[in-house]
Amino acid sequence: MQYVPHDLLCAPRPIPADVNNILARDDATRIPQVRPTPTSTGSNRPALRAFLPAPFTYCIPREYLEVESIIPKMIHQKLVDLHGIPMHPPPFFNMPDTRLYAQFISNFCQHKDAVTRRYYSKVPRNPCFPDDLRRPRIYPIKLLNRLPNHLEKYKDAFPEPLPMVIIRNDEVICMNPPCWYNMYGVIMHIPPTEHSSNFENFENPEDTLWSMSLKRGVSASYKPHSGSQLSVATSPVTFGNMIYSAEELTYSNFAVNVFMEVPRLPGSELKEPAAAYKGAFILNVIDHPMHPTCWAKLSKDRKMDIYWRAPQLFGGLTFLKCPNFPAVNLHFQNWDINMLGVLDDLKFGTVDDSIDVASARNGN
Repeated sequence: MQYVPHDLLCAPRPIPADVNNILARDDATRIPQVRPTPTSTGSNRPALRAFLPAPFTYCIPREYLEVESIIPKMIHQKLVDLHGIPMHPPPFFNMPDTRLYAQFISNFCQHKDAVTRRYYSKVPRNPCFPDDLRRPRIYPIKLLNRLPNHLEKYKDAFPEPLPMVIIRNDEVICMNPPCWYNMYGVIMHIPPTEHSSNFENFENPEDTLWSMSLKRGVSASYKPHSGSQLSVATSPVTFGNMIYSAEELTYSNFAVNVFMEVPRLPGSELKEPAAAYKGAFILNVIDHPMHPTCWAKLSKDRKMDIYWRAPQLFGGLTFLKCPNFPAVNLHFQNWDINMLGVLDDLKFGTVDDSIDVASARNGN
């Protein structure tokens, strides 16, 4: 038996919004302008900083952003560890519009400039705001499994594209609250398995939520999770002609694009496994025991399936006591329109940008 959130049946199918909201169009609304900042970058050009907020912030109440704002807490904890002085973190981090990164000029590598320009100019070919926050973007999992390899062509962009994870239904033991729409602040109890039991992609096996939490997750004390080599930035950095805040750099180091598998219920229109895009999240591994009632409600077959995934959590084949499953709190940060643009390349046909990148590489 797979876990099915209670509101899934009400999830509407994607419906195109008005074409005037297509972000790729020249006459689209809210086209950002870059404000120059007089900071030395080693050249005669003024440094640029992404001031305007990401488009999703126009569609989400500020109180949601404040609750989900974990990055200032991560930076605050790093500063306390470094200096031992308690400081007051800012109330929340407002993610800037990443399309402004397309104006990056490194001053030393034309190839990096071209790749960055191409990646951060990518936007969805279908409207992205405001409707998709309520109407999920659903993709075949076979298509999503091609995304990591396709993103390799943009790995030299700065900042690098975010990795992705597909949360499979059989991976989720309990979801609190059982909210499928936006998943803001959702806590998931999962087995500590690092390899997916699904085999759509043999050459590049999928990450699980747990394996991705080990790579890019944050602990309950807002520090990189055990084993992670990632670092929390504590000060702005000037690179090329751009100024990146500590929050932006920390986001790029830790955020993960999350897709949630859509259960194939009786009467469903889905003919193949698919997953819905939920956004870019910080994965916060916390100490939050699962309520014994949730465990008691699972069928014996489901408990046996979980046992074979993580036998180390059980004291033999006895299911009377609820094991101590890892809990991951998902903190929403952004709606990654650049990654969605690349996904549309895969879905509808790639826009050929190889000539520009190749010419930049040859000219460097």
